[in-house]
Amino acid sequence: MTTCYILTTKYLLHPPKFYLANISDFTFKRLYLSDKNKNMKKILLAVLITFSFGSFSFAQDFSFDELVKLRSNNYPAFESYVHDKGYSISHVEYNERCTVFRNANNVISYCRYYDDGFSYHKHISVKYETSNKDEYEKLKKQVESGMTYYTTRLRRFTRMHYMEHIYTNDALVVRLYDISYRDDDKPYYEIEISSIYSGVDRYHWGGSDFRD
Repeated sequence: MTTCYILTTKYLLHPPKFYLANISDFTFKRLYLSDKNKNMKKILLAVLITFSFGSFSFAQDFSFDELVKLRSNNYPAFESYVHDKGYSISHVEYNERCTVFRNANNVISYCRYYDDGFSYHKHISVKYETSNKDEYEKLKKQVESGMTYYTTRLRRFTRMHYMEHIYTNDALVVRLYDISYRDDDKPYYEIEISSIYSGVDRYHWGGSDFRD
């Protein structure tokens, strides 16, 4: 026999009392194994919950089709849509052309431009920025499946290098940016969706044009 001391639940109200209980070795082992199995189940459940939250964190915020449709929204409708996605306004760019919304490391912007032709029509552009390479690659594949590749530009500045891939169709110009900053080791990616009439060859940050 194995002798164990059992603490009564009255410990919180009265001085502790101990009672002797005779528990066989077999019963003691069963109780030990039962507690061990419960602990293992708790650990497995915690691991599953962790992986579940991890998978949600890498979910794609916006598909390419969503970004295209957002161009047709006015300001209030765009704001409500991104609010539902967990985004909130961050700032308005200095030229007041773009309103920027942020959710953690991801950014989406609603911009107004005028074309560089003779009509000077107003065009809406939607820009989405992320530091998630997997999300960028998903968006790129969605663009490639429905757009025609136009060209790739290489840019080199003092503090920034990037590649710009351009895709077009009859209505849209889509620009995909793979960006590296000298003072930041993290990668940055951007997709910009504009009207075809806003100009295929306009430059995002200026600089020389190195075409393939």
